Amino acid sequence: MLDPAADFEQLIRVIQSGDQDAAAQAIQHHDFSPLGPEHRFYAHALLHYFAHRHQPAARDAEQAASLALIAQNTELHASALILLGTCNAILFDTDAATGSFRRALEVFERREDHAGRARALVSLANIHALRGENVQALNFAQEALNALNTPGTVDHGAGLTITINNVLGMVYFHLEAFETAERYFRTCASLTLAQGNPTAYVTATVNLLECVSRDGRNEEACREIARLIDQPEYRALITPHALNTAGEITLRAGQTAQAVTHLQAARQMGLDSGDLEEYCRAIILLAQVDGQPVTADDIREVIRISETDSRSDLLEQGLQTAVQFGGFSEGQKVGEFYPLLVKVMQHRAVTLREQTIQELTKKAELDNARRLAEYEQQLRLSAEETVQRQVEELERGRLSDVLTGLPNRIMLMAQLLQQTQSGAPFLLATLDVNRFQLVNDMYGHDLADELLCVLARRLQGALRAGDLVARVGGDEFALLLAPTGDAGAQLGQVLSVAAQPVSLGGQSVRVSVSAGAALWPQDASSAEGLRRASELALFDAKAQAETVRFFDPREHAHAGLESGLAHALTRGEYQLHYQPLVDTRQRRIVSAEALLRWNSAEHGLQSPATFMPILERGDHIVEVGAWVLREACRAASGWGDVRVAVNLSARQFASPQLLDTVRQALRDSGLRPQQLELEITETLMMLNPDRTERVLKDLRADGVRVMLDDFGTGYSSLAYLSRFPLSGLKIDRSFVRQMVNAPHGPSAAIVRAMVSLSRDLGLELVAEGIETAQDLDAVTGEGICIVQGYHFARPLPDWRPPGHG
Repeated sequence: MLDPAADFEQLIRVIQSGDQDAAAQAIQHHDFSPLGPEHRFYAHALLHYFAHRHQPAARDAEQAASLALIAQNTELHASALILLGTCNAILFDTDAATGSFRRALEVFERREDHAGRARALVSLANIHALRGENVQALNFAQEALNALNTPGTVDHGAGLTITINNVLGMVYFHLEAFETAERYFRTCASLTLAQGNPTAYVTATVNLLECVSRDGRNEEACREIARLIDQPEYRALITPHALNTAGEITLRAGQTAQAVTHLQAARQMGLDSGDLEEYCRAIILLAQVDGQPVTADDIREVIRISETDSRSDLLEQGLQTAVQFGGFSEGQKVGEFYPLLVKVMQHRAVTLREQTIQELTKKAELDNARRLAEYEQQLRLSAEETVQRQVEELERGRLSDVLTGLPNRIMLMAQLLQQTQSGAPFLLATLDVNRFQLVNDMYGHDLADELLCVLARRLQGALRAGDLVARVGGDEFALLLAPTGDAGAQLGQVLSVAAQPVSLGGQSVRVSVSAGAALWPQDASSAEGLRRASELALFDAKAQAETVRFFDPREHAHAGLESGLAHALTRGEYQLHYQPLVDTRQRRIVSAEALLRWNSAEHGLQSPATFMPILERGDHIVEVGAWVLREACRAASGWGDVRVAVNLSARQFASPQLLDTVRQALRDSGLRPQQLELEITETLMMLNPDRTERVLKDLRADGVRVMLDDFGTGYSSLAYLSRFPLSGLKIDRSFVRQMVNAPHGPSAAIVRAMVSLSRDLGLELVAEGIETAQDLDAVTGEGICIVQGYHFARPLPDWRPPGHG
């Protein structure tokens, strides 16, 4: 049985083998729990890198580096930085790449890891070679060799030797010493073949054949690169660089058609993988071939991309192409491209002169070794202080939210992991701003950001020493609090500070916040479990319109239902229960609301309160909603004149396929559109008012009725209410309950206003939650005749109107 570290090393070897399917399977089945999340991110970064998906590789490598720094895993931290720098170089950000490699070098030097120093130094050499800074590249490569030959250096295998030989080959290639470069690349090819590393072998062979071609042996190079590309075992490893090199070699050999095929493939692959250098190189080469689909915009794109990086040689090639390209007028060339080309060439000449002076100066200084040693020591100390300060500032930025300056999600999880391991009790609260989207819509993004900054300062100011507030995304914050007795009162006091009015754009805006809280160790056995418990409690708080809810395990006994829900539809486990709506004046049933239930084979019959919050977090809700529409329409097709009401979720309403789904359900069932009514909430209606108006008009034009559910609990404007083509309103049960308890109170006055409003607008008014005769008397006394609730019937499966059973 391997220990976790050895097991992880074996996983890395599988990923580096180049077999993408095997690597993905190995990651999926690997147990990362003994190692920490930084190892998972690093494995995924490598998987993306070897699949040439460089942007996600860079993202995961950066996460791995940040988490490894938090976990004080210096070895993985440095390795992740090397991978991040490599991806940044490919993505055309050599400055960022240099920064990553230098940070890695600092880590390796503190560890006295000479093999690691060689990795970082040869990576820096590679960057300077890419920039055409050959003197610096040779210096770094020599330093890498010295580090590798330091006595006591552990066995590093052939990998570093291959990399150093490759960089030296690149430098001599740039210096047009092709025979010398060829020797280094041949060494690389031999070592990679002996090592059994097909990916590195392909790279070394392509570089070797480019040297062969530039040395005048085009036929030989053409023949060998065609054979390499056509070999089945290497086909999946061919990169944009390999295809561009093949195109360039075949162009020199006069095989134009074959060259164009290679270059077009390189262009597309470079674009897909984010390898911008090779993407630009393919366009430049294609522009040299008559009749190829290269436009002026393509050339401008090459110049734009090249200007974002410090590789002046590629920018110069792009400008040279522009001044020779027939798609630009002479005026454009003279006024735009020639001046920039001259500037780039002057810069290259100055750079070359400075490099020469540096080399001569260095040789002169060698005559005074003592003075040189003192100077280098001073320079090193100054550089170490500067780099360390920059590292610290950069790490602070990666662990903090850019907008508010609060700790971000990474820092929160690190602190959460640390506190759960300490064993001491604490409270985790997840909270978000109610109706934040409305603030965004009404005041704009800048003022919405200002609101978040105000809340961040208030929350931070309300905490005691040792407590933590973090911004974990959007309008969501998290609090880590040491309990002081009454946790509810403690959290309520913090939230009351946040709920004070905020001045935005000269207006006073009242802010409300909902929070879900979980306690350690009562509510979870892990940091991730505690975070999940607090989020479930937040869903409960928002569903019940409460400020704070604490996690109740009895309400979430089946919280881990994602897997079952993912298959519930295909297994036929969903059911619809129907609850009738009664017209008390005409003493008849006018409609029935379709309510979703889940009859799980594992957990039994579940109510929506158990599974809907989970279902609504994913896109699966759209597919389930479509099934509900189809099933409800099918059932109602046998009900005579009785309508069926179906609730729409926010994701379903936002779906571009909503109208098609509704129309298809009506066609398949034969139900008349007038017998279908769709229920939406005020919050859903206000997410995108312009789109809402268009969708509702289309539905009403089809004859479908639209009801506004839970009226009075949202925050929509009456102007919007008059603007939208609605069929009716449903009064939320909370108003009914408050009106019964206080017949002359404010809720009764609001209900009377709703009755008057609906009458004037010609809207049907429905009262929900009628559970007793007293409830019925209260609403009918106010003139409401259509009611729904347990007083008449509970939701039942296979319900039918009287006379249709």
